[in-house]
Amino acid sequence: MLATGLLAGTVIGAGMFSLPYVFSRVGVTGGLFYLLAFSLVYFAVHLMYARVVETRPDGHQFSFFARAYLPRWASLPVSFGIFAELLLVLVAYLVLAPTFGVVAAGGADIHTITLIAFWLTGSLFMFARLTWQGIAEILGAVVILGIVATVFLFGASAPLTTPAFTPLNFGLFFLPFGPLLFSLAGRPAVTEVVEEHRRAGKSFSLTKAIAWGTFIPAAVYAIFALSVLRLNPAVTPEALNSLGGILPPSLLALLGVLGLIVLWTSYFIIGENVRDMLHLDWKMPRWFSSAVVVAVPPLLYLAGLRNFLGVISFTGGVFLAVEGVAVIAMWRRAFPGHRWGWVVWPLAAVFTAAFVYELITVFR
Repeated sequence: MLATGLLAGTVIGAGMFSLPYVFSRVGVTGGLFYLLAFSLVYFAVHLMYARVVETRPDGHQFSFFARAYLPRWASLPVSFGIFAELLLVLVAYLVLAPTFGVVAAGGADIHTITLIAFWLTGSLFMFARLTWQGIAEILGAVVILGIVATVFLFGASAPLTTPAFTPLNFGLFFLPFGPLLFSLAGRPAVTEVVEEHRRAGKSFSLTKAIAWGTFIPAAVYAIFALSVLRLNPAVTPEALNSLGGILPPSLLALLGVLGLIVLWTSYFIIGENVRDMLHLDWKMPRWFSSAVVVAVPPLLYLAGLRNFLGVISFTGGVFLAVEGVAVIAMWRRAFPGHRWGWVVWPLAAVFTAAFVYELITVFR
């Protein structure tokens, strides 16, 4: 349960709140199809990375394995790309947290206070023990189930007017790629899952833990997206602030608080991963690694990175796509004769398509 909670709690985060909007653009059936397909993609990627991590006993982070299994010319750019990706994920949480703070306060302008409080508590918990972090992740998973159950109960009696499919064009076909890659990515927690597997004496199935940790979030996402669309088909990318005037104010405020908790449980796990990457893999001083992960995300936010959907689409379509291809390549080099080796090609095609589309979108 702890291993599954670590992964599921990291996967379930800010990206979830973009999915009702994505479903509204591509249709309900289309959205469910994309969600299932990308869940299978990430189950494979999470399991591949876990097997790579198992090859070394020392708890190293991503950049170490990139140097060990990727060509020299690729390892350093990929490592820097993953570092930038994780920082942008933290920025996305900082972008969304004040919106939920305002919802929790019934519309009161506590944007700045929420931002500072969220950043401070999330940064402090990066230095907590793994056991406490695992408990917090399980708490986060319980909280998100509470959010989904609440929205589901209020939306169950409302008709679902969003069409099953919408006419697709080039932009709509690839629109879900970035948000779904962002929403389902949990690779930073996989190292912790493997460590828990070792600590437990391998008394549980690592494959099953990763399967549960990947597919539970997908099921939660489906219920949440459909429930929000029942309540308000004209949903915004932030989801919860679209429910004002539909849900009772006290309930909406509670959902805002619960949303902040969900973001917080992902923020500190990813932040710890960035810090460990700098300290363990790049041999930076501990104080410097801690300072970077604490200070850089709010500085990027203050520099103007405040468009939620834009940040998660770019992060998912560019940096997470690069990460996915890198994990596939590392697994292939670590296990060259594996009987499932053929799956690297369709998986790589998905990430490559997301990467190309996002660059076209940015530069057109």
